Amino acid sequence: MDVIIKSNGLNALYVQAAGRLDLDSAVDYGTKVKDTIEDSDITITEVILDFSQITFISSFGLKIVLELYKFMKERNGVLKLRGVSESLMNSFRMVGFNKFLVFE
Repeated sequence: MDVIIKSNGLNALYVQAAGRLDLDSAVDYGTKVKDTIEDSDITITEVILDFSQITFISSFGLKIVLELYKFMKERNGVLKLRGVSESLMNSFRMVGFNKFLVFE
């Protein structure tokens, strides 16, 4: 899975990936996002995960999203998910993530 991370020049990161967010790809995905935040010269207060091209999320992928949420919350930041398909949204609802995650 290729992960593209862009900064808006302010305090936000935009993360785009395509395919499956599962055991094989989720750790790398989460690590790249966290490393980019930690290595940034500016304080990142917002991370937008573009899920418009994510076709599947496993329980392990959900775990990584939860870790990213907690990672941002510890930094007084926000994690947003954009372009989540209805089938993926069902997975987020099933585990209750829709109660605290921000979906756009």
